[in-house]
Amino acid sequence: MVYTSAKLISKWFLYFLWKPAIMGLGNVPPAGPLVVVANHTSLLDGFLLVAFLPRRITFLSAAYLFRLPVVGAFLRAIGAIQVQNEGSELAGMRAALRVLSGGGILVLFPEGRICQTDKPVPFQTGWAYLALKAGVPVLPVAIKGAGKALPVGAFFPRRSKICVQIGAPWTMEKVGRPGPETLAALNTKLVSQMRQMLSEI
Repeated sequence: MVYTSAKLISKWFLYFLWKPAIMGLGNVPPAGPLVVVANHTSLLDGFLLVAFLPRRITFLSAAYLFRLPVVGAFLRAIGAIQVQNEGSELAGMRAALRVLSGGGILVLFPEGRICQTDKPVPFQTGWAYLALKAGVPVLPVAIKGAGKALPVGAFFPRRSKICVQIGAPWTMEKVGRPGPETLAALNTKLVSQMRQMLSEI
């Protein structure tokens, strides 16, 4: 009930202010575990994914976000997993793998922070490690315009066109101990695809 309420409120709020264009919803698998990776330019990004992805999702989120008003309450309400805090990294990864082993969807912003540009910066490799460790598909999602609609530090929303492009899922084979070269190669592939997707919307 709490997640459903958060989803409905987010969708109403986003439609009321911006009417985002959502493309590629048919690429979301109807069932089974999945790692979703998206670029991150605004606090709106999480609300967009909860509002418009057709299945329930779990975020792997930085600890500082839980201390923010509204955003922190939202993350707790939807059961987000906290990482990047002292003693939480290993526990967070274990919790993330439990989500995937239970057939759920895990969402990561691999930039590790909000970036004030629509061009993705170098990604962290945690998303690739989790996808390979669990042997689950990866779904790339490109978000454009959210950073202009609610820039970092802004208290009031601004007019902007927001587009969300959902790419086709990648098939990932299970790997017990993913090596750094494999993770780096997947990161390069993801950054390249994300840049292409952003250029097309």
